[in-house]
Amino acid sequence: MANPEWTVFDLFAGAGGFGLGFEMAGIELRLSLEKDAWAVETLKANQLNDRHKIIQKDIRFLNCTDSILEAADGIKPNIIIGGPPCQGFSQAGPPKDPADPRNTLFVNYARWVEVLRPQVFVMENVSGMLTRKNESGVPVIDIIRGKFQELGYLIEIWKLNALNYGVPQSRERVFIVGNIYNKEIGSPLATHGTPAMQKKLQTILLTPLTVGEAISDLPRILAGEGSEQMNYTQPPLSDFQAWARGNSQFVNNHVSMIHTKRIVERYKYLQSGEVFEDLPENLQVRKRSGNGEISSSKYHSNYRHLKAEQISFTIPASFYSTFIHPTIPRNITSREAARLQSFPDHYIFKGKRTQISAKLLKRLGKESQNNLSQYNQIGNAVPPLLSFHIAKRIDDFLKSEKAGDLSKVIYDIEYVTN
Repeated sequence: MANPEWTVFDLFAGAGGFGLGFEMAGIELRLSLEKDAWAVETLKANQLNDRHKIIQKDIRFLNCTDSILEAADGIKPNIIIGGPPCQGFSQAGPPKDPADPRNTLFVNYARWVEVLRPQVFVMENVSGMLTRKNESGVPVIDIIRGKFQELGYLIEIWKLNALNYGVPQSRERVFIVGNIYNKEIGSPLATHGTPAMQKKLQTILLTPLTVGEAISDLPRILAGEGSEQMNYTQPPLSDFQAWARGNSQFVNNHVSMIHTKRIVERYKYLQSGEVFEDLPENLQVRKRSGNGEISSSKYHSNYRHLKAEQISFTIPASFYSTFIHPTIPRNITSREAARLQSFPDHYIFKGKRTQISAKLLKRLGKESQNNLSQYNQIGNAVPPLLSFHIAKRIDDFLKSEKAGDLSKVIYDIEYVTN
């Protein structure tokens, strides 16, 4: 990247989707901070520029002025981005504990903002954060807004859905955006929208991308097949697929889970249009160690059949058993999920594909091996194309501070202009 105008630091970087989008927009990523060993392996395998510094450390141990300045290594970033872990706010799963320590990691993020004083910061989280309260009943969003206002930032709340920015997935997230200029930036304009959205906005947008447009060109593999690196077996079938391939010579991370014959038959049944509640007895889920007894558990988030002609459901952090491929009786691979998250094919994910639960690792005395699997890393990521449009909006805003004119521009990338 020749003489970039702006630099960015990525905190809670995970697999790097947020930072990748900013690099795609021409903003130089100078630092990624992440504590998870496997996610750091992924970051290093995809190092985005020669000056990109990757630090593996828990942000809670880089919280004093000296340690932050030492990590920054003399760089004063124009922008800080990051997504403090969202599980404490997420609406997925069981009820949340208001005192969950993961709800307070934004304070560590805010400390970096306080010390380094970027012109703009962007903090990503799940939409559930907007309705959560702390143990005293105070809305979490008010606490976060107040903290950054104390630091002198004008705060905006952007609620964005990735499908409106060229990502083949319905994924709604909240972005808390602050700037030191006391001016509203305004969220990026949508490039894609459903007919209902276009009618409401009275504008013409591109049609949201479907699952088929995202993954139909990938090598056809059955359960238990595939490899970490494969050749393409056919040309791209959509503009998005051509963009995703870029100059990549191989398909990476395209390995399918091993399924029993009964699971394969269960998936075939669901792919035929039947619903999970109507599974015949021989295909119903059995209790673990239950001597064949049928499980009474509900599986609201599992066994979701992705339809080729529809937009994907939200890809969660633990999606490995959640989604069934449109036409092949198996779960989706890491690469298929990465496509649905808008990662380009050259981006490689490291670590194990799946991971056993933290509780089981603890029981086995293997807590040190509790790292983020490929599936976790992909599901946790900010989709790079969504990040790209956010970055372009901020780039436009920062340039306007020089030119004195803030113009709202729709930024497209190659695959939507072909």
